[in-house]
Amino acid sequence: MRVSTQVRLVHWSVTLAAALLAVDVALSAAALIHLNRQHFRLVSESQLVQVHTDLLNNAGTAAAGVIVLAVLAVFMRRPSNRVRAAVWIIAPVLALTVLCFLVGGPEWAVAPTGEEPAALRAEYAQAVPDWYTVPHGTAGLVAAALLIFVAAFIARADLREYYMDGGDAGERYRSWVERTGGQ
Repeated sequence: MRVSTQVRLVHWSVTLAAALLAVDVALSAAALIHLNRQHFRLVSESQLVQVHTDLLNNAGTAAAGVIVLAVLAVFMRRPSNRVRAAVWIIAPVLALTVLCFLVGGPEWAVAPTGEEPAALRAEYAQAVPDWYTVPHGTAGLVAAALLIFVAAFIARADLREYYMDGGDAGERYRSWVERTGGQ
């Protein structure tokens, strides 16, 4: 695979991860609005506070991730070892953060045990609706997978050489495979 193709693949993977996190921000904001419009009678105040806090934390973390990944995507195509080091640090840390927010999400604050009355279970379902849970989990999981892929893929020898050389401003970068014909 040509180095330019590899660089584009990494760039578009970072861009797609940022877009998925932006979707997650929108979902979390919509779930917060939905939560604030509900009038609960049976769900405890502490559970509602926990759901609100978890949704707000998820929205904030995803928004910060979008900003960081957008900045990273701008510099991703530049042959700089700093960009490569930033990817190695940012991608796994952000992926781990996203996975932690998926595991400890707001749905656990109102998870039914099965012994509640039907009215309470219905309110639990309204506190964290299904239209939030499934897309939020899918977007977060795919974004984390893309970030882990990027962190691992950027370790390839051709990409290492591309980012380490710094590139000459006067000529197009060619990997050692392209320069030697693979010999």
